[in-house]
Amino acid sequence: MADRDRTAVRARDPGTARGHRGRTFALFGLPLLAVAGVLAVSLVIPGSNTCGGPVPGCGTLRNAGQIPMDIQAAGGTADVGTVTVQPRERVLLFGTVSEVRVDAGQCLIVEGGPFWNARTDIDRVAEPNGLWHAIDDWGARVHLRDGPCLE
Repeated sequence: MADRDRTAVRARDPGTARGHRGRTFALFGLPLLAVAGVLAVSLVIPGSNTCGGPVPGCGTLRNAGQIPMDIQAAGGTADVGTVTVQPRERVLLFGTVSEVRVDAGQCLIVEGGPFWNARTDIDRVAEPNGLWHAIDDWGARVHLRDGPCLE
């Protein structure tokens, strides 16, 4: 014992040293776990959803074209309402069934689904009559134009 320097610091035993894994998990893992839990619960537990979709509330519709468009919505009863959406506007879909009007001679491009990446083209250029096209509960980005659908 006399051959040791009294000012020397004792080295830690590597078997008893604590790592930073617990601290890292507490900082990053627990908040991510909490967010994932909240999202999972919101998809499983039904809320006051009047649209019948997978998330509470209705989706939105964005008119990404240059032409105003009409949206028709019907609720659980026979009540029907129509709203005109101006170009570059976004509206909340209302009702259990929402439809966009496509007149004869027009093209409607709908980008719908949960990530607005499910594309549907409705080409009414050669048709004598227009029609109403249904929009799902996720909502959509919609392009309405006169003439044929172009890529």
